[in-house]
Amino acid sequence: LVLGLAAPAMAADWNFYGSARTHLGYYDVDENFATGPATDPSIRSNGLDDDAGTTLNLYGQSRFGAKVIASDSLTGFVEFGLRETNGGADEPEAGDGVYLRLLGGVWNFGAGSLMVGKNYTPATFLGYSGMGGDLGDNGDANMLVSGLAYIGRQPQIRLSFGTFDFALIQPNSNANDLGAGDIDFVIPRVEAAYVFRTPVIAIRPVAGFQTYKAENQATGDDETITSYTLGLGVSATLGPAYIKATFSYVQNPQNYGQTNLLVADATGLGAARAGLVGGDVEDSTLMQGTFVVGVKINEAFGIEAGVGYGDVDRDDCDLTALGLGIQDVEQTGFVYYLQAPIVLAKGVTLTPEIGFMDRDDLEVGGTDVDAGDMMYADISFKVDF
Repeated sequence: LVLGLAAPAMAADWNFYGSARTHLGYYDVDENFATGPATDPSIRSNGLDDDAGTTLNLYGQSRFGAKVIASDSLTGFVEFGLRETNGGADEPEAGDGVYLRLLGGVWNFGAGSLMVGKNYTPATFLGYSGMGGDLGDNGDANMLVSGLAYIGRQPQIRLSFGTFDFALIQPNSNANDLGAGDIDFVIPRVEAAYVFRTPVIAIRPVAGFQTYKAENQATGDDETITSYTLGLGVSATLGPAYIKATFSYVQNPQNYGQTNLLVADATGLGAARAGLVGGDVEDSTLMQGTFVVGVKINEAFGIEAGVGYGDVDRDDCDLTALGLGIQDVEQTGFVYYLQAPIVLAKGVTLTPEIGFMDRDDLEVGGTDVDAGDMMYADISFKVDF
């Protein structure tokens, strides 16, 4: 007796991959440089003397994942990051060695596609740099926090039509409340990007927006904090050579979720986020950019050089807690690097790199304070499998 037929299971094609990334480097920070490589917290200055040392560690961009083909119209992806947990790094805490980098499904409905899950956001500038040094970002970050627009991999719902992407993104629930005690979002973050491409040049404008209210629940008073980002990326391929450049402008970057290690939020003085002075919201701004040139000499050897830039500024920054009153705050930083990727075998890459990160001066009310610099020489050993 046949009572019913079970629906056939959906067959899926799973393609697994991994990347192990170990770096050997020497880092030198001067006495005024407040941080250092995240993969070795022993290299830190104390405001009194320089510090330097050799580090060898598994970098936090190591990964294991899979790409899945479920049907002609349905695909998926999952990727886990792999960090070292046996000491010798600022993060993570014990037990946090495996973390979710990417997870999502993509439905191609013909005219476009729908992606749901956790992924890079449309306004992220991926592929514009190959820099691998650890600037305090666990390394292999490709300038995503040192000149490139980036708010991290985020939960989102994204529609794509050709080279146009539009996404609703998880709002930044860690945004500053201006001391009010509560923040409320009416809409999520929104980002969009488009790519105009020819055989030689690609132009990619991006935009993002977020708004929320900081509310004092005791009095009912509230203030609206609005953030937005506008950016443009341009890349050109000239035979074996290439040029890549980006520029982005962000209002209230810390509120939006954008960080830039070149300025490090003006060492915690709040210049990179909106503030409240005299009952009015004082907006901050971040201008940042990158410029990269390179050449692939042959299949086994290439050279790349680049510079990253960041400038954060806010008028009327409330520094009364530090005894400085209300001051204008600004900081400009740069990073420079030169690398020579060497392909030893398929999936095996050795990349020597030298770099210099300069946070220049922190300007507080017209007074300059040296914010320090860091030099490094690093060799990346990467095995992709």
